[in-house]
Amino acid sequence: MTGSRALFGEPEAIARTLRQRIRDELHLPASAGVAPVKFVAKIGSDLAKPDGLRVVPPGEARRFLAPLSVARLWGVGPATHQRLAALGLATIDDIARRDRDELVRSLGPLGAHLHDLSHGIDPRPVTPDRDARSIGAEDTFGEDLSTRDELLPHLHAQALRVARRLRRSGRVARGVVLKLKTHDFELRTRRTTLRAATDDGQTLYEAVAALLSREDELGALIPMRLAGVSAVLLEAPTVQPGLFDAGARRATKLNGALDAIANRFGVGAVRPADVLDTDRGTLRDEVLRRDR
Repeated sequence: MTGSRALFGEPEAIARTLRQRIRDELHLPASAGVAPVKFVAKIGSDLAKPDGLRVVPPGEARRFLAPLSVARLWGVGPATHQRLAALGLATIDDIARRDRDELVRSLGPLGAHLHDLSHGIDPRPVTPDRDARSIGAEDTFGEDLSTRDELLPHLHAQALRVARRLRRSGRVARGVVLKLKTHDFELRTRRTTLRAATDDGQTLYEAVAALLSREDELGALIPMRLAGVSAVLLEAPTVQPGLFDAGARRATKLNGALDAIANRFGVGAVRPADVLDTDRGTLRDEVLRRDR
């Protein structure tokens, strides 16, 4: 934020302005974190959700981090979390109080990394402009959904939203990810690779519906509070549909017509019948960046 102060004021004022603009222009809540380093700002934003602002002043990062779970640290996944628990490290303060060399002996280079983070040291630069590695859409439901028939219309709507964004960005996807969050906040993801890269929503939907079928067959489909679809392995289109690929050519013409209607009359002007009721609840589109 240093280079922005002369034009826009102090970081906290910039964060407040950005949140207000998002509310005024998009009618969406937004959380923000302000801190000396980016991973502390990210944690601050997480703690401020769904619609708040958390400011960590210079010199306060160590105290801010101390009581938080080690799971908040960048690079700590489920496996590392278990390793840290076995070492008696539950909070970030526990790591900060350990000798750096001892952590390196126990965890290798990761030990030095976590020790630095626990003290609020994060030299990674902020990189504001990167190509998206995935494009996704997800819904948080007003009430948990527990059957395949309840979830599929939402997945269909999400796949269509993702496909529109792919076409708008001039990208196609070779992979699809299904994201589910259970009623007790367990996060599950399933992924598949497509036979050919696509920007067609129906193709994305069929792939993600197959992923949901596998989840259901395992007997693991329990009440879900969130579901999402993401297109991954993005690339620029390289070839047009072949002369004898009638299905792909029809899909391209249909999508072009639907995009033209949406541009003129709005995204909801033409929709499949099964997705008509899926806009009840909280909807969130997102572009996931490389550092997430």
